[in-house]
Amino acid sequence: MGDDAYIQALNQAVKQEIVQNYFRERRIIEEEILLVTEAVSGMLGGLYAWEKHRARLGRALGDAAIREKFFSAAGITPPRPESVASAAPAVGLTPIRGLTRAARYASLIQGLYKVLVDEAAGLEDERQRAIKLMKEVNQDILAFEANHDLMMLESYLRSMNPEALQKRKILGVNFTAKEKAVSAEALSFKPLKARDMGLNEALPKPRPVSQVMEQVGGLLKQALKRNPQAGQEFF
Repeated sequence: MGDDAYIQALNQAVKQEIVQNYFRERRIIEEEILLVTEAVSGMLGGLYAWEKHRARLGRALGDAAIREKFFSAAGITPPRPESVASAAPAVGLTPIRGLTRAARYASLIQGLYKVLVDEAAGLEDERQRAIKLMKEVNQDILAFEANHDLMMLESYLRSMNPEALQKRKILGVNFTAKEKAVSAEALSFKPLKARDMGLNEALPKPRPVSQVMEQVGGLLKQALKRNPQAGQEFF
């Protein structure tokens, strides 16, 4: 083998190793992005469950005016009437006991509200975890972009046969200026944004249980006067 052929073969081997390293690191970034997506999905699933439990509390409160006043005292938005109407009354609840009906009703409302407070705290923990993961991934993306010459990679991949290109699903066969821009973009990653992933949306922040229950004691008695059977389906 002549010197020119040897040098060409060596250059080809080096380019292949660079491309292999690129795809290996690309898979790592893709897996990290998937972890962020799963964390966000977990948070959104928890928010969906929280909204169902908020509707269940609204159902236990009964009267719409009572609901408005209670949720105003709690510092959170009341559930929609249609959500209240479709809420399950007693799924997963332990029996409510008390000496009087008023005491049992207050215990019921306190228990349902405590679920909202605890779950809201968990949602914020999940959001912070997702944000932390997202920042770590963005740092890895910046390092990934800095470590790879995307123009060289594009040029090398364009030199491959069309069948190999199609397997990669990254570049086209006919390279117009627009296709070059698209292929260069496909080789890189865009940093993840909290706004696009719903991580900058305000989460519910209900006030402390003791503070709210102290404030709504008279309201719950009023609810029982209006409807002596309030909360009966939960007992």
